Amino acid sequence: MLWRDVVSLISVAEVEVSQNVFQLAESSRSVFANKKSVNRDEFYKAYANALRPTVAFDIRAAEYSGEQKLRHNGTDYMIIRTYSRNDETIELVCQAFDDVQTNLAHLRDTVEIWHNTFIENSMGESSPMEKRLFTLPARVEYRGGKSGIADGVIETTNNVIVTIRYREGITPDMFLKIGGQRFDIRYIEDPFNRHETLILTAERVVP
Repeated sequence: MLWRDVVSLISVAEVEVSQNVFQLAESSRSVFANKKSVNRDEFYKAYANALRPTVAFDIRAAEYSGEQKLRHNGTDYMIIRTYSRNDETIELVCQAFDDVQTNLAHLRDTVEIWHNTFIENSMGESSPMEKRLFTLPARVEYRGGKSGIADGVIETTNNVIVTIRYREGITPDMFLKIGGQRFDIRYIEDPFNRHETLILTAERVVP
């Protein structure tokens, strides 16, 4: 096989920089590869799973360590599938980076996840207290809102879609803080049940 191309294999990880505060970190290394087209069977198989493969690369199997991202000639791709052709080579099926909606590498914003705990005062009464759980990389998309009247008060509802890395224990009774503003979680979705990311639909009601 002719190794005619050079690609950068990029690993994307969420790292804890202080207690319960996480950020994205990338590391990369270059390897020789052989670029090729995606065959029709591969394309339709991926299409059925909401993926859009655009190119494939063969590299030496020993040089692949589970990286999620690939760069070739200045273009970034996500590695959506791997196929071991033999003990010597592995095929990396890739999708154009801008077409990927649920991958960790898209999480360039920051959100905080909070919940209410209850503390007991000297009179034995319980009162709620807000507690921050995590500060996380996220993708934040504002979706506008609406206005209405409730009990004679004009209220404005702002909607937001937030994508975070998949993690256990996120529930709708928690809430988000984005730029210091509170957004209540309404829906939680695990796209395609892949346990890669969570999509949180949240809203902020302003009286």
